[in-house]
Amino acid sequence: MRDAFKPLGNTVAITAASSAPTGVQAGASSTSRAAFAGQYRVINTGSVTVQLGVGASAAAAAAAAVAATSGNPAAGIPLVPGAVEIFSFEVDAYFSGLASTNTTIYITPGVGL
Repeated sequence: MRDAFKPLGNTVAITAASSAPTGVQAGASSTSRAAFAGQYRVINTGSVTVQLGVGASAAAAAAAAVAATSGNPAAGIPLVPGAVEIFSFEVDAYFSGLASTNTTIYITPGVGL
């Protein structure tokens, strides 16, 4: 049996836009740090697909938020409208997003599925 997702830190919001904003860091609270293994719950609240950029720094996250086009792979992870996903990334990762219109993405560090 798998455990439900358990938040281990504060939720951060980023606004994905037509120009990827500076990355925002999401990390576990100091009291939950020992249990944090780099899992993040990511929600796309908008009506457009967002290319999620993830990196070890704010600049790396913004640079990774690149949309793949036919024949040109990219580092951005597509999040369809209304997506609720749990991903594993590095602890204390930074996040940014690229979208055709401003769209809010919520990211919560935690553990579980």
